[in-house]
Amino acid sequence: MINKEKKVANTTLGKKENYLKKELYNLIKNDSTVFDFLQDVTIDGLWFWDLDKPENEWMNPKFWTTLGYEPEEMPHKSSAWQDIIFQEDLKNVYKNFAEHSKNPEHPFDQIVRYKHKLGHTIWIQCKGLIWRDSKGKPRRMLGAHTDLTKLKNAEESLRKQIDSFQHIIDGTDMGTWQWNIQTGEVVFNERWANIIGYTLDELKPISIDTWLKYAHPEDLKKSNELLQDHFSGKTSVYEIEARMKHKNGDYIWVLDKGKVVSRDAQGDPEWMIGSHQEINEKKKDYERNRLFIEQAPSAIAMFDVEMNYLAASQKWYEVYEINEENVIGKLYYDIRTRTKKLTNQIKEIHQKCLNGEVIRDHEKEIKSVNKATKWLLCEYRPWYSNENKIGGIIIHTSDITKIKKEKELQAILEVTKDQNRRLKNFAHIVSHNLKSHSGNFEMLLDLYIQENPEVEYNEIIQLFKKASQNLSETVLHLNDVVLINTTLSENLSSISLKRIIDKVIRTVSAFAIESKVVINNNVDENILVLAIQAYLDSIILNFITNSIKYRSPDRKSHVTLTTEKNKDYVVLKIEDNGLGIDLKKHRSKLFGMYKTFHPNVSNSRGIGLFIAKNQIEAIGGDIEVESEVNYGTTFKIYFRYEKS
Repeated sequence: MINKEKKVANTTLGKKENYLKKELYNLIKNDSTVFDFLQDVTIDGLWFWDLDKPENEWMNPKFWTTLGYEPEEMPHKSSAWQDIIFQEDLKNVYKNFAEHSKNPEHPFDQIVRYKHKLGHTIWIQCKGLIWRDSKGKPRRMLGAHTDLTKLKNAEESLRKQIDSFQHIIDGTDMGTWQWNIQTGEVVFNERWANIIGYTLDELKPISIDTWLKYAHPEDLKKSNELLQDHFSGKTSVYEIEARMKHKNGDYIWVLDKGKVVSRDAQGDPEWMIGSHQEINEKKKDYERNRLFIEQAPSAIAMFDVEMNYLAASQKWYEVYEINEENVIGKLYYDIRTRTKKLTNQIKEIHQKCLNGEVIRDHEKEIKSVNKATKWLLCEYRPWYSNENKIGGIIIHTSDITKIKKEKELQAILEVTKDQNRRLKNFAHIVSHNLKSHSGNFEMLLDLYIQENPEVEYNEIIQLFKKASQNLSETVLHLNDVVLINTTLSENLSSISLKRIIDKVIRTVSAFAIESKVVINNNVDENILVLAIQAYLDSIILNFITNSIKYRSPDRKSHVTLTTEKNKDYVVLKIEDNGLGIDLKKHRSKLFGMYKTFHPNVSNSRGIGLFIAKNQIEAIGGDIEVESEVNYGTTFKIYFRYEKS
């Protein structure tokens, strides 16, 4: 009983006219601004036609602006729009008008084309309604336009894309498929069936079981794994090279690709589309290459784009001392452990090769099982799965350890002879010339002070005196260097890094004051490094004077020196906020002779960094640089130290 009453109440409520609808109708009747608003924002043209006098037709302003005309220049005549509508569409308008006049139930609704004032086509949906007198005679007609041009243009663009894609598919001779993952429904094109020797009719009824029936059983497991990876979002596309059974009984290779294009409300994959491409001949070529590599007398290996082994010769196993019986399918980087630096370098080379670059004569140093150094000469070459797609890398390796050692020994002998000859000449110059000049300079300065005792404590004179003493001391150190008969590494001594930096700062103080550069020595006074003092003086002097020389005129300049100690080195950081260096352009030639990077800076000969780098390496150190144009430069100098 309750349900029945409720149903009656709901029915009554449904028949009752909504008060807001009545209110809107009254507003339209009594307030013309409401009608003006509706016609301006909801439609692209409005017209009212006198059917008693068919030449008279009122068109609202938006009707004409949609077509590119000035409303005030256009007459309210039916001929005005009939002259710019496509004539074949006008015939359809007349036909629909006649049908609607006879039968009010027949809708006056069609899509027509107008010629815009600028010449292009405007697509319009035209709807209308006839008012009739008491005898049913048509008297007036109200119509509305809706501009469909953007929609039609989009439809045309989509149609062209579909045609283009179809041409591409036809040109590549691909089979295509669509699969509803949730229902199992599939759609294959005719070429999909032709690839395995059938017509589409011969394969009916078609379902996902059709694929399962003809796929090689060994490939199904891998296919399912790849599909799950794609469904979960781990891979952007599904792709597999798989075997399918041909009508003649043989298995052929196909490249199967697909992508999920829709998901349900829960995010589960719904529709997937893809393609099949026959690669049987290419796969045979690959198999021939694999067999050739495995039987080659030299060290050759073949990898896919992920650097997984596809093939390797017996000589490859020997050169790289690989103990595993079979590396096929395993990752290159997992087979042999290398240092991090070398691994990163090798990965960069692999990536360049995967991008299409051929890399020849690359030498690399590895440690053999007995920890002996082994030198290898490698060539990296991409191989292609088709004309444009790289399938992986082929690496050819030669063991050049014996040749390398012979060449290195010969080079060392030649360099040693040349250096000994140069050192003897340099020792002569230092002993007889530089020493005399520095002594004369110091003596003349002392004589000047004796003659003018009042200037002895003058700041400039004090700087001259200190510079003279430093010069004499440097000459003595240089003389010691060239007289060393054993190797540099055996003559290194522990030196206070802070003391040397303080001395250099005093030496360049006038230059720093004049240039308005603040030098901060934040080096720990307990830090000792292994070096030759003359070299250490020269190294610090070069980097500090460079920082001053290449200061920025746009900010207060500073040079800050700090240190940190790691397992093997003391790292001296020399940081400035100067002009900086464009390392993308200049990194490879940064430490070359006579290389300058700021041509507007005077007294720049491009020799300082070259000398400093050679001195650092001579005492067993290393150097790194970080720089950004107009922000500054940081040099990291690695010095050895006594770990005891």
